Amino acid sequence: MASEICKTISVARLEKHKNLFLNYRNLHHFPLELLKDEGLQHLERLYMKRNSLTTLPENLAQKLPNLVELYLHSNNIVVVPEAIGSLVKLQCLDLSDNALEIVCPEIGGLRALRHLRLANNQLQFLPPVPHCGPQSAMLCAAPSLPAAQPQ
Repeated sequence: MASEICKTISVARLEKHKNLFLNYRNLHHFPLELLKDEGLQHLERLYMKRNSLTTLPENLAQKLPNLVELYLHSNNIVVVPEAIGSLVKLQCLDLSDNALEIVCPEIGGLRALRHLRLANNQLQFLPPVPHCGPQSAMLCAAPSLPAAQPQ
């Protein structure tokens, strides 16, 4: 299975694919092949639903800088790294059906973000949104949760 994933990623890199489907692959770790060398600079949409991922790499934004959509629902992700805030082109992020307890405040700084799905996690509260505008709609993703109070 690992060699099949490496081959899929290598072809995507070589042919400069904009979409990559790694759904239902029983992945326990983010594939290192995705982060190799310069990463996949042309990739805009990454689908990794229904795997067993628990974390995301810190260098995700460096290696996949043009991501517009990232689908990670139905994994076991506990923490979203602060580096997610560096995905400046990200418009859609699906983290529903994971094991999230906390969402880092950096997610509120994603100015291009239009769709944030957080349903069916273990969130106690949402981070404060640093500016008003379209992102305030992200609070609708989990309307029953209070926003974090500034310390």
